[in-house]
Amino acid sequence: MSEFPLQSSSVEKISVLIADDHSLVADALQAVLNSEPDFTSETSSNLTATLELLQSDERRFDIIMLDISMPGMDGLRSVSQVIEVAKNSAVVVFSGTSDDEFIWRAIELGAKGFISKEQPFKSFATTLRLIADGNEFVPMALSRRGAKITDTQIQIDDRERFILMAVSEGKTNKMIAAETDSTEVAIKMKMRSICTKLDAKNRTHAVVVARQKSLI
Repeated sequence: MSEFPLQSSSVEKISVLIADDHSLVADALQAVLNSEPDFTSETSSNLTATLELLQSDERRFDIIMLDISMPGMDGLRSVSQVIEVAKNSAVVVFSGTSDDEFIWRAIELGAKGFISKEQPFKSFATTLRLIADGNEFVPMALSRRGAKITDTQIQIDDRERFILMAVSEGKTNKMIAAETDSTEVAIKMKMRSICTKLDAKNRTHAVVVARQKSLI
């Protein structure tokens, strides 16, 4: 009998669910990840199968790569549904196209970023390791398009900050107007001014940009 205890060579692997109905992409990505020593992966090809896997007591995934155009998907409604069912798993939008507004809204709902199908396959493992470590991932090109602002320092006053915080809590213009003893039209105009300052496309995007810039 050996005098030395046997050491386990097992490592805790990052478990990835590739939810994509394009079999060539899903199978190729699965092969790449399974060739890495710290990854294990499974695939699903529609929303129903994805939800069933996430609800199974026998399965646990660290990351779900969610194709937003696979069968059963219904835009942000389905993204939100997957995020809710996934619980502590990181859900990332996985697509061949980048609709900036959709992606920012998905992030606001709780998605951990966006991974493009056009990204080189050799870089997927590195990207997924970052996400598994608790980071959000958004490509630089998308960041520039989706949150472009000038180099000059952005100035927002206390009223604008209050409105942004209220929007981040899901409050409507009518609710904000009641809280600030103002009118819904006045809040709407103020929101337009805020969006202009932040170069944001809408109120949701304004909150995302404000958080990125530590304004709220």
